[in-house]
Order: sequence, then structure tokens, then C-alpha cells
Amino acid sequence: MKKINLKHAFITSAIVMALSGCSSSDDDTVRVVPVEPTSDLGSVSLKAVFGGCATADSHTDIEIIFHDKSGAVVATANPDENGAYQGDIPENAKHVSVVDTVVREDSRTLRKVYTHMDISGDVSLGTMVFDSPQECSVAAVIPCQTYFVDVEDAAVTYPDYKMLTKDLDSTFLNYEYKAPLGEPLKKAHLCRSEKYIPFAVVSDDKEIVKLARVEPNTDANTGVFQLLAEDFSYDGVAVTVPELDDGANVVITSYMKGKQETGGYDLLFNMPASTAHVIFPDLADYSQYSAQVGDDIDLDAFQLILTSYSESTISSKGEVSFTDLIELDNDLGQAFLSGHDSSNFSFSYDFSALDDRLKLVDWQFSFSSSEGESYQWHITGGTAGNIPEFQFGNAFTLESIEFNALPSFQISLSAYPKGPAALNDYRTFLATQDKDDFSKAENQSYIQVDYKFINKSGRID
Repeated sequence: MKKINLKHAFITSAIVMALSGCSSSDDDTVRVVPVEPTSDLGSVSLKAVFGGCATADSHTDIEIIFHDKSGAVVATANPDENGAYQGDIPENAKHVSVVDTVVREDSRTLRKVYTHMDISGDVSLGTMVFDSPQECSVAAVIPCQTYFVDVEDAAVTYPDYKMLTKDLDSTFLNYEYKAPLGEPLKKAHLCRSEKYIPFAVVSDDKEIVKLARVEPNTDANTGVFQLLAEDFSYDGVAVTVPELDDGANVVITSYMKGKQETGGYDLLFNMPASTAHVIFPDLADYSQYSAQVGDDIDLDAFQLILTSYSESTISSKGEVSFTDLIELDNDLGQAFLSGHDSSNFSFSYDFSALDDRLKLVDWQFSFSSSEGESYQWHITGGTAGNIPEFQFGNAFTLESIEFNALPSFQISLSAYPKGPAALNDYRTFLATQDKDDFSKAENQSYIQVDYKFINKSGRID
């Protein structure tokens, strides 16, 4: 396999790629020689879960395939009736795939394939979610309750303020009652298991922001409850604004500790910075600052949409321990496409120069097998490595992938920067962490950058 170094061709590029011209075997029969597992290579554990209304029997239709360094199959296994699997890594195995083999009546439903490259040691790959193979009846949905709110008292006290709440079944505190308020009766909503409705009043200069969190108590005769000025008992504390590029999208999220000590944190609401740049430390136990920037690049065959995202913690004083965004590399997309002359899906890559905090890369492709089944394929590995010419035994036959013919594909790179550095230790960390427990420092910062390629031949402008 020839490897082309593009770091010198593109000064800001962080990718090294080449597509292999190696051909695959014409023999459709895959012979797997049984091997004795050895604990010297470590063990792997995972769980396969079907979403929706699938029965437990479907877990037996998940196939676990171990590949050697060239992508050939060296051993196969199946999870138990609960979807769980744990076993020693077979000799010569370097990668593992978890494949949905359930036959579906609706061919439009994508089967999923998860491939984890470079497994070693005692690694946990966590839970992999597959789409239900069954037609599901509509589950009972707890409807959103609509209330009428008399806002007159609050409007008298805050006459020139914007008044906001959440929209129907939304977590965002940005649904604005028109000002001047005029008609005092407004609508507000409670959805799912919610008990309280948040309201905010914001001055024109956004210097003063006050919050109310109200449990509706409606009049039995009118079905209306009053929103009083005294309900706005939480004062907003200004958030120190990090320096960001123009057009950055910023959201401030507020959380409250769960009822149990091990219950993590419950979401209170999200507030876009365009609404107000404040937190409410007297109510929220944890506040998070999420920032996103993006770009849109026109390539030969594809439109490339780039996004960079980070999450940071906000102190009770409004100070942001800002997690720097990954700088978008506009040359990366062109560098990748410049090497796709071969239709064989096999290439080397190196994203390590993009940002040394990154730990994981996730390739996302959709394709059709030789048997006519549609698949969604996630391939995850470290920030540098080699994707071999994977084979999948009797599960399915992978056709040649012609990149220019793909309707879309995506490369996502991510990290909890304070998580473990080694790839398989980091995978186990992801599989076992409670992402909602913000008392742990490793959960307080996160970064991700996405490169989404959309084939222009299929776009309708």
C-alpha cells in the first residue's frame, strides 16, 4: 500500500492519506480456522442493544467478527440472549466488528456495522445501539400540557423587558412573548415528566436578567395561573465572554443535581447566548458553556460542511474555563479527496497534527452490500492508523466503495481532553463513564470536529 504524505503539500493540513489499489479475493467462501484464544492479548467486552420494540431473541442475530491486521476474518462470535459479550481476543486479531444480520422486510432500514480498530488489552467497547428490526406500534407518549398564564403583574414590574419561556416540547429558554405584552394571557407548556416552567425577563441591554421557575397552580374555574413579579427570584450572573470568531453559536446550559447522590445532574434548560449571557448559580448546581463554529467549502464533487464544537464549565461567578475549539482545517477535505482514485476502501491516515488533544476518530459511511442490503458503517480508531480492506465472512460481502458515488460521508474527531490518553483505556473510559456526573473533572470539557461531505450531484438547491 502506497502512503502519500500530504503534510508538505498542504501547510495547514493534518491528514496523511492514500487509497489502496489492492484487489479483493473473488472467492465468496470465507474459511475461518478456529483458534484457541489466549489471555495474553487481553479481552474485549461489549453489549448490543436494539432500540424500539425488538425482542431479546434478536440479539442472537448480532455477529461479532474479529479481523487480523489486513482485515481478514480470524474468528466470529455472538452475544448472549441479553446482547452481552465478553471473551479473550483471539490470536492474530487486531480489529473487531459488531454486525446487525437481522433480515428486515423493509429494505430501506439501514443495518449497522460498528468496527473498532486496534483493540488490545482488557478493553470495554460499551453499548452499541442497533435499529429495531421489527415494525413497532406507536408507543404511548405523555402529551405536553398547555397552560394559560396571566402575565399582567410581571409585565407591570418589567414593562420594557423581554419575557421568555420554553416553547412546546423544547429545552431552550428562548420562546419570546411579544413586547409590549398587550394581551395578558399567554401560553406555557409542561412536557414529559416536567414539573416546573421556567420564565425569564431580560432588559433591552441584557444587563439585567431574572428567572422564575414556577409550578403551575391553575384556577379551577378559569384554567389560568398567575405569573407574579415576585416569582422572578433568581438573579442572572454575567458570564465572562471568551474571544470567539464572529458567527459562533453559543449555548449556556443549566443543570441541577439529581435526587440521589449517584444520580448525576438533571437538565434545567438551555439558553442561547443571543437570549442572555448569564447563569443562575442560586438555582443551577452546574452550568456549561457550549460553543460551535462552522464553515462551508465547495469542493469538486462534494460540499464540505465543517463544524468545531467544545464544552466548558462555568463557575458560580460566571467565569468560563474555556475549552479551546479545534481550529478548522479547510485543506483537510481536499487532501482526503485527492487520494481517492481507487474504489477499494483501504487507506492510511494521520490526524495527529490537527490537535494533540484529540483521541478518537469515527468514520461514518452508508453503502450497499453485494446482497443488496443497506448498511451504516462506523469505523473508530486512534487519530492515526490504517484502515485495511475489511472482510465480513458470511455476514455480508462488501462491494467496492466509489467515493464520488457516495451521497454523503462524515469524519468526526473527538475527545474528553482530561480522559485517558491510550486508545483502549480511553474506550473503556467512554464505556464506563457517567457523562452526566459533572463533579468529575474529566466530564467538564469536551471537543469535537466534524467534516461532513455531501455529494453535490444529489443536492436540490
